[in-house]
Amino acid sequence: MADGAARSSVKRRSMMAFAEDADPRFATKIEDSPKKSLFRGKPKQPARVAFTGEEFGFGYQATERFIERARREKTVADGGVTYTGAQTEREYDDASKNSRFDYNSYVPQPLRTKEQALMAVKSQTADFALVPFYNPYAGYDFETLRAIGSLFTILGVEQVEATDNLCLAVHESQLYDLIQSSHPGTGFSALQRRMRKAWGETDATSGNEPGKSYEAEMPRAGLPIDMSDQKLIRDRIDRVFAGPEAARRCKSKLDGLRAIGVEVQETAQMIEPHRELAKLARGTTNQSRQTNTFFDPVTGETRFFSSLGAESQAGNLFGMVLPYEVAMRSSDYVIIDHNFDDAAPDKTRFLVVENNPDHSLYEDRYRTTDARTRYWYQRMNAIAGSNMSLGAGVLKILGFAATAAAIMLALVGLYGVGAISGVVDANALSWLPASLTAQGALVLAAMILVAAFIFMSAQGRGHQGVRVMFRFKRDGTAASIGDVENFLRNYGVRHAVVRMDEDSGRNAPSAMVLDVEFDPEDFSYGPFSALFRRLRGSVVNGALKKVFQRWKNRGVTVLAAVPFEPEQAQLPKHKARRWWSEAVSEWTADFVETMFVRFSRIAAFYILPAFLVWFVVWKVILNG
Repeated sequence: MADGAARSSVKRRSMMAFAEDADPRFATKIEDSPKKSLFRGKPKQPARVAFTGEEFGFGYQATERFIERARREKTVADGGVTYTGAQTEREYDDASKNSRFDYNSYVPQPLRTKEQALMAVKSQTADFALVPFYNPYAGYDFETLRAIGSLFTILGVEQVEATDNLCLAVHESQLYDLIQSSHPGTGFSALQRRMRKAWGETDATSGNEPGKSYEAEMPRAGLPIDMSDQKLIRDRIDRVFAGPEAARRCKSKLDGLRAIGVEVQETAQMIEPHRELAKLARGTTNQSRQTNTFFDPVTGETRFFSSLGAESQAGNLFGMVLPYEVAMRSSDYVIIDHNFDDAAPDKTRFLVVENNPDHSLYEDRYRTTDARTRYWYQRMNAIAGSNMSLGAGVLKILGFAATAAAIMLALVGLYGVGAISGVVDANALSWLPASLTAQGALVLAAMILVAAFIFMSAQGRGHQGVRVMFRFKRDGTAASIGDVENFLRNYGVRHAVVRMDEDSGRNAPSAMVLDVEFDPEDFSYGPFSALFRRLRGSVVNGALKKVFQRWKNRGVTVLAAVPFEPEQAQLPKHKARRWWSEAVSEWTADFVETMFVRFSRIAAFYILPAFLVWFVVWKVILNG
């Protein structure tokens, strides 16, 4: 500068800076977005995520948590299908590489029903679908389970927890009628002096852009109010609408509103909270208001003038109990109380579903029980991350060495049997110990071979648990799943049985779902596990073999195979029931108690009366 002072790079802000920020003409240009990452030399495509629960709100939160995890992990679990090496037939949709999607710029697709979200994945208009499958208050979502079970090539690959915080909000159409018709100088009249935020490029850089993001805490267009304004508007509410879920979860606060004279009206479950109630609020606005628009073609300035009488002060102001996620995304609602729940709400669990075929349903090489068990055991091992540990690797090496030793001993034993029979020369075995006979060598070879099999079957512990949902048919000649439940119960595996539909008035019994949560230690197997837990393979391997037994004719399909952290397990833990400990002790206790009850009853009702009769006869009649 001329006076020698340093040139300032800060732009001076005028007194109308707040208007410049809201006007797109004064907004700065949006910075170019960073380049997308590549997958096989091509830019990654945004992940298309379809979800339900738009009218309840928690679908937004579940989608955001799913995307956060995908951004952190750089991919999404695929149910272990890439580790099987199986080739998908041309007639079926193959599972895509989940790392090829760009999760930083995903495309959300809010849909109305679960069936629409699942069909979006099936018709390849979406890459993933989030559907609710469990709520602590309502239990399992039977519609979701039936829909997933009826579609052939889709599979649940992840689970997400989300909830819907309820809030109290009012519609801006009614609120502005009260503000514009209020007495000058009152608190309501001061609200109309606030600058209403508008959609513009300046807001877009801060996240306030339609379609940019569905984050709940993003800047929103609408009337800005503070806590004192919230209390002012809350005291003016005349009627509150709440659905059945809101009436149950916000009972104490709704009772408090009733106590001060506010009318609380419960709406039906079928009424959509935000759209139907917004239509109801707009129908009560003052129709005599006149709005004039003035446009200056020279400056491009647009001005709106609204004239309204004082008759709106006699109208009612409706309050709506809405999901916070929905009210925050709607510019037509003003939140009065952001936390309207009586207590922390229960978390709903969502399944992340994608096209992920089960090759064992149509490949001939997986038709046998062992082959299908091996196929799904590989997939579940991949989900659990039970890679080969150092201990398991050493045991496998020992297993190969023991196998070679067993083969040599078996050959020696066979040679010895031939020498005894005179077929071969007996002097060829003179270097063996005199105490080792041919039969002893064969027996020792068999024992070493069993130990070698255990060593070679060693499996490392998983890094995370796996939750699997099996669907069993109950029609026709299908056997009961009591054998599977008994196996899981004996080894203390978390599980729950759910019937997918009602049997009353149906032509055939409905299918059922067995929900199982395998802990990381259920995948481990070695010499100690063989001695103290299960002799033939890991617990997961044994459970899968029980599930996929073909001769049971149960028509088993897998609905979901998702990972979970051990501390996030949903189902209660069962105590293991061992045949050599709990079974024996409880059988002994039951036998002793049964015999005591039985013999005490015999002694009291048979032996004692018979003795008294004999004593009377002996003393009186026989003069004993």
